[in-house]
Amino acid sequence: MDQGKMERLLRLLMLLIGKRLYTRIELAERSGISERTIYRYLDTIESAGFILERKEDSYCLKTDTPAVKTLQQLLHFSNEEAFLLFKTMAQLQGASPLKDCLARKLNTLYDFRALTKLKDVNIHEQVHILFEAITSKKKVCLHNYRSSNSENISDRQVEPFGFLADYTAVWCFDLESNTCKQFRISRIQEVHILENIWQFAEMHKIPFTDVFRMSDSQPLVNVEVLLTLKAYNLLKEEFPLAEQFIKQEDKGYRLFVPIANFHGIGRFVLGLSGQVQVIGPEIFKKFLSEEIKKQVLTLVGSEYRYV
Repeated sequence: MDQGKMERLLRLLMLLIGKRLYTRIELAERSGISERTIYRYLDTIESAGFILERKEDSYCLKTDTPAVKTLQQLLHFSNEEAFLLFKTMAQLQGASPLKDCLARKLNTLYDFRALTKLKDVNIHEQVHILFEAITSKKKVCLHNYRSSNSENISDRQVEPFGFLADYTAVWCFDLESNTCKQFRISRIQEVHILENIWQFAEMHKIPFTDVFRMSDSQPLVNVEVLLTLKAYNLLKEEFPLAEQFIKQEDKGYRLFVPIANFHGIGRFVLGLSGQVQVIGPEIFKKFLSEEIKKQVLTLVGSEYRYV
């Protein structure tokens, strides 16, 4: 087996022995492997004696088998160890061949690149505390969480169990609503670990999450739009997972993507006037029209009249 394939297989194994289930799309994105190749690699892993746990379109390795326990002991950093390694590397001043080499080796198996994008020291600390809570299976209090949905600032008691790929949000079971939600880490003033251990681990399930980081129990609809080069570049930079749903055409780029709700893609489309042409469905066009009316009413006030 060539070195490149070995590295990809190891990277896939490191994801599968974690505490969460990954969809094929997530495995492909985080391991750098195409979805078609993911199928072959999963067969290879099972042929080697590992047992895969499947739930709908998501996968992980059964951790109570001798093969997985041995692999965890030999290769896997705990979440705390991985975070401390990152923090130590970040504190090294300047660049050096040794530091770059270490970063490349770590990135072969762990997604340190996402953590390096977190510039805010406070967010680093919040991630570290949440890592600790997930590892110890403890509840946490998110102090003064600023919710855009409810437009309230309040303390939220939750059971954290996973992160988005870019560490901008944490997946939690919300004890107030009894549902799984993602909480933006930048909106948390402080994280405090509670003494209580998880009570609802069996309900810790990551729902369908679209490329614009909106989530629901299942996709709402497929949205189709045409993008200019500018819109295409911005989409790839801000929402990298969207690339797999884009096809290049003679006059631009076509995006055909499943969506959890219209708010994420709606903000993207409305922020790029003249750069995105909406093909369908009609329900999305209606949503955009309503959003535009709200914006106009907000700008000109109650004296606005339709003509």
